[in-house]
Amino acid sequence: IGAGGSITGLKFNPLNTNQFFTSSMEGTTRLQDFKGNTLRVFTSYDTLNLDVSAQSRMVVTGDNVGHVVLLNMDGKELWNLRMHKKKVTHVALNPCCDWFLATASVDQTVKIWDLRQVRGKSSFLYSLPHRHPVNAACFSPDGAQLLTTDQKSEIRVYSASQWDCPLTLIPHPHRHFQHLTPIKAAWHPRYNLIVVGRYPDPNFKSCTPYELRTIDVFDGSSGKMMHQLYDPESSGIISLNEFNPIGDTLASVMGE
Repeated sequence: IGAGGSITGLKFNPLNTNQFFTSSMEGTTRLQDFKGNTLRVFTSYDTLNLDVSAQSRMVVTGDNVGHVVLLNMDGKELWNLRMHKKKVTHVALNPCCDWFLATASVDQTVKIWDLRQVRGKSSFLYSLPHRHPVNAACFSPDGAQLLTTDQKSEIRVYSASQWDCPLTLIPHPHRHFQHLTPIKAAWHPRYNLIVVGRYPDPNFKSCTPYELRTIDVFDGSSGKMMHQLYDPESSGIISLNEFNPIGDTLASVMGE
């Protein structure tokens, strides 16, 4: 779509796997097919991310100025509210309770909402303050945990037993760089494992000389490093990782 039209989010249509939703800096969320056709345009401004619910047939997007927009699959806007003070970097619906929404922002917070009770910016269930802007907040496959990635050096795991207090803090170098796709940690679909790309930082406490740009695998319960993956043929910074549904294949996006 040309200059200024960077794709910022992509989700398969859960009702038709020959279609997919995209959000972009161009300012729209679209439903498209693999023949290149745009089937529907969901109007929103500077949409940076999206999520889709098959059960409730909803699309939720976040934008560049702190708004979160809820739409139905026909493109009808149900509400458009400013839920953060600054850019919304990530939105995620709970896979087990799709009325449960997490939003992340550069305003250094992650907020959890009940979509059935949203009335305005103060109607969140929990606000989770972070020390730095936040790149992502995503629920575990069983919906019982929340994984957050900041823009500096910390990954957090929260539990449903106490959403407002992190269960695990994992120090990890993945600092933000203007021209790099933001690094986001992700869950394994079947095991309590976390994967995230490493961006070595000389100011990070455990940094070693000639540290590699690896994909790091952590135990989601203890925060212990389990493994590091490295491909000498692809030595860039891995910003995004995605498993296939059964978890035996990992696809990675290199941000540099």
